[in-house]
Amino acid sequence: MSERSGYRQLQLLQNAGLWYEYCEARSDSSIYLSNLQTYADATLSRYRDYLGHEFEQVWIDCSDGLHADAIAALCGTVTAGGLLSVLLPGENNTMSHRMERFTAKHFAESDTQTHSLANKPETRSANEKLRLTNEQSSIFSALTQSTGKPRGTHIITAERGRGKSTLLGQALASVEDQSSIIVTAPRKANAKILLQQAPEAHFVAWDKLLEHPANSEVTLIIDEAAGLPLWATELLCQKFNPWLLATTVAGYEGCGRGFAVHFTDWAKKTLPQVSVHQLTQPLRWPVNDPLEQWLTDTFLLNEQPVIQFGSRESGTFIKHASELEEALLQQCFQLLLNAHYQSSPNDLNLLLTEAGHKLAYQSINGEVIAVAWLMSEGPIQSPLKEEIRQGQRRPKGNLLPQAIGYFLQQDWAMDIRWLRVARIAVPAAKRRRKVASELLAEIYRWALDNNYQMLGTSFAWSPGLDNFWRKNGYALWRLSSRIDSVSARPAAIYAQPLSNEFTGLCQVCQLLNQWGHNQLQWLSGDKEMLQLTEESNEIKADLIQAYRVKTIPFDAAHFALAQWFYWQHSNHPLTELLCNSSTTLKHLGEYWGGVSQRQANENLCKEVRSLH
Repeated sequence: MSERSGYRQLQLLQNAGLWYEYCEARSDSSIYLSNLQTYADATLSRYRDYLGHEFEQVWIDCSDGLHADAIAALCGTVTAGGLLSVLLPGENNTMSHRMERFTAKHFAESDTQTHSLANKPETRSANEKLRLTNEQSSIFSALTQSTGKPRGTHIITAERGRGKSTLLGQALASVEDQSSIIVTAPRKANAKILLQQAPEAHFVAWDKLLEHPANSEVTLIIDEAAGLPLWATELLCQKFNPWLLATTVAGYEGCGRGFAVHFTDWAKKTLPQVSVHQLTQPLRWPVNDPLEQWLTDTFLLNEQPVIQFGSRESGTFIKHASELEEALLQQCFQLLLNAHYQSSPNDLNLLLTEAGHKLAYQSINGEVIAVAWLMSEGPIQSPLKEEIRQGQRRPKGNLLPQAIGYFLQQDWAMDIRWLRVARIAVPAAKRRRKVASELLAEIYRWALDNNYQMLGTSFAWSPGLDNFWRKNGYALWRLSSRIDSVSARPAAIYAQPLSNEFTGLCQVCQLLNQWGHNQLQWLSGDKEMLQLTEESNEIKADLIQAYRVKTIPFDAAHFALAQWFYWQHSNHPLTELLCNSSTTLKHLGEYWGGVSQRQANENLCKEVRSLH
């Protein structure tokens, strides 16, 4: 780690020529990210590769669009006295105005326009042991026994630059026998500082570690734990003996604050001797560093409860985020961050800049007790609509009409206006009081008044969520047979029509309601339910036709194929295999003598065409 005195500086520019001129003279200890310049160190999407590193300067080219996650994450890699420089998009928007407004609040004018490299860092050798602060030392003593052995499970949370990786590394280095200790992290680079403090440590990539046999004798350390899928962290803790888990609680995608809440609850219920520690003192920069304050205010990363002031209105409201006063916006966003651990600073950027995004919230005397993120989707015009249905295009946005139009081959879904409930959150103390259901009822009325034709939502399926949405009038239309890598659950689509005026739409919605209900039973392992399906079904026919011509993949067509073989080809050698919901292309490849999954798909398409 480098020692460097002085507050860190911020530079925001819209003049691309001037910014590139400054960038060319950047320090050797710097990183430059850009989607447009080939000589940059990396594209913005690769920002996670640099977590755990330290730089004098970080240069981020956002001229083609703000990347709030990259800014928030890499801000934490800038050392004391260093510089964060951001090239803003040419056209102003609400988010760039917000960035500039809080720059004016936390930095003097001269600080934002110029930067000085007068204070050169005093560097330490990579393996030099760092002296722990009193705060770190207090936690350190709880991590190990006097015998130098790991003790209990410890969850360490901190904002960036608090020295949690250093603490983990020194705790590991203090253990007499490290042979049975494994370190993992989202990327090895994320554990760089930890490994510098404990150079003899054994690092294993987390996905490879999942393949290892369970062994309670193996002690586990996870750095930047929020960067792993929650299910993977929980599984690793069950397979091995978890000792130290550290995570950043704010500032990058896979928001650590939400992770800390969900994982800590799970750990206390599941694991013995769980202790939670928090580091608060910054080490990489001075206390009250203006860049950290700017980051916290700009991207609403403050964990402290919002002080009530201004409007103390009560009721249910649906507004664009840019219309909300600061305290109200902070309450809504804080609730979304805590409830959904994949929330990120980019979400705030979307809420403030996308016209079709709204916040629905219920408040009592200015206190937000429920919030929902709403997205307007559809209609999609030709020829894009046809290209989506044929699987040739999948542009960003319009999740519901695209997914239903493609995976269920319902092109009418791309002709109408949808209102998607992207997320909904209620504070823990207000749950199970029908607060969320009351908010959904108001959203229904608002959508009807504003000429939407369908409501919908998509999420990682679970029995509890299925029960909640069904109770609120939504029906399952599609359940993916693929397991999401982050949630370890299948993605689900639920929908609710807003009007019975259109008889044709009402009828197809009823068909899709039944389709989703049957598919859920089938995916749950109930092969017998195939006899309850209809021998002739338009949805089934559309999906089989799409599979025949290789428009949709096997997993999207599997349920339709199971019904078709069950009713029309009951004696076919493939019928029993296809009627099993757990059958994959790998199993089909084995059926055809060990061919590849791609070849198995080709063989099945050919077989379906010959039978059709």
